[in-house]
Amino acid sequence: MVLNRAGADARRDRLLANIPTKPGYDRDEYPMAAGRGRGPGLRRGRNPVGWRAEVRYVPSGENRSAGSVVGIKLRRYCNGTRFRYLAY
Repeated sequence: MVLNRAGADARRDRLLANIPTKPGYDRDEYPMAAGRGRGPGLRRGRNPVGWRAEVRYVPSGENRSAGSVVGIKLRRYCNGTRFRYLAY
């Protein structure tokens, strides 16, 4: 992925607009909105404003915990930095 914080909220909002909420769950997208930047190996979506992503329902606590860890790890890097997200 490529770190691209600018416009991440708009990309996420556009992606989740037609997916209903579910009590106790978050709508989680992969790749993450802040990781959908321009770079080799990334596929552009149909709408030039966004990038393709898959959305799944995940338990809210797990999603927010994982998001916090990722945010802390990526905090020190600049936009445009390539990174790999490995879950274990």
